[in-house]
Amino acid sequence: MSSSYLQLLTAMYEWHKECPHDIKKDLEAFFNSKDFLDRPNVFFKGIEDSSKKWVALIAFSGLEDTHKMVSEKLQFAFTPLYAARNTTFSQVSPAPRLPLPAAYNKFIKDITKANKIAKSKERLLQWKVTLDRATDMVLQAPGVAATTTPSAVIDLTGDNTNDAESVGAITPTTGLSTATLSPQDGGMWFISVDIESHEYNHDRILEIGWSIWDSGVHKFMDKHYAISDYRHLKNGKFVADKRDRFMFGETVWENLQGSIAAFQQDLEKAVRRNEHGRFVLIAHDMTSDMKYLSGMGVTFPEGIIQFDTVEMNAARVGDSNIKTGLGKLLDELDIENYCLHNAGNDAHYTLELFLWLARNNGAQRAQAA
Repeated sequence: MSSSYLQLLTAMYEWHKECPHDIKKDLEAFFNSKDFLDRPNVFFKGIEDSSKKWVALIAFSGLEDTHKMVSEKLQFAFTPLYAARNTTFSQVSPAPRLPLPAAYNKFIKDITKANKIAKSKERLLQWKVTLDRATDMVLQAPGVAATTTPSAVIDLTGDNTNDAESVGAITPTTGLSTATLSPQDGGMWFISVDIESHEYNHDRILEIGWSIWDSGVHKFMDKHYAISDYRHLKNGKFVADKRDRFMFGETVWENLQGSIAAFQQDLEKAVRRNEHGRFVLIAHDMTSDMKYLSGMGVTFPEGIIQFDTVEMNAARVGDSNIKTGLGKLLDELDIENYCLHNAGNDAHYTLELFLWLARNNGAQRAQAA
């Protein structure tokens, strides 16, 4: 590691900030001149240790020479700059020769490109860890069965803890029997949520749907609320309008506050029924849905873990730039689906997609072992 450098753009910024207005153009011309650019052993590139980003550097010796040059050239006493003593850099190497502004611009663009590639790799690595974590949670959950086809629905009004006995499930790849888990383990509850807004005004929420899967009894609960406040608004030009095509129960027409309250109530009932369980929140493109839910004031169980199926799929294919829509991805993976862009259906199929991605990753790991 070395601290005998200053970021080149920082130095140029400081000189530009100090420069009198009437000679700023002269300073910019100097920065584009051969005298400034074409100097071996002055410019470098390296990784700033604090940010882990590639940056263009100017050596301390070059900093002193440049200060002298620019002060004489512009006839202005610039304040001397010093290397940043608290900043260190790694993998420092000389910049290519920069005889012309075009070469300098390419040098800066190459650094920007390297940072994008590094960020993409880091993001993909994080998402692979997330996918493995989701896989572990699904395959180790008590009552996990090989299929996600809902044989029954969750009844949140009562205590159905004995229903787990009818499942008698063993996790398909690990052989972990539910009998090895203490009651305190409580099972895992996977909660998927989707929100549909108006195609011309995304502040107008038209539908809220959620799907909850209790791994302990292998049951789904699917809900679909259509917002009565905006009954008069319809999608259809850019986004399909499927409000009346809920496939997993009856649609409830309710105002926005009542719909939010219903979702919150189901979350609270799930926690009361299974206070020792683990809760997982799932969405396809989590950012947009979480923005809505946060604005609604929804409170999730303490310690809830979030998974985004967009990121999980990107980890599966090994490309962090992949962002496949829900319908296309379901079709690609041959997951049967109907009437998407209904919030209730989307929530259910997102949950099925999550389980498929987790189990597929588990199968891939088993084959590689």
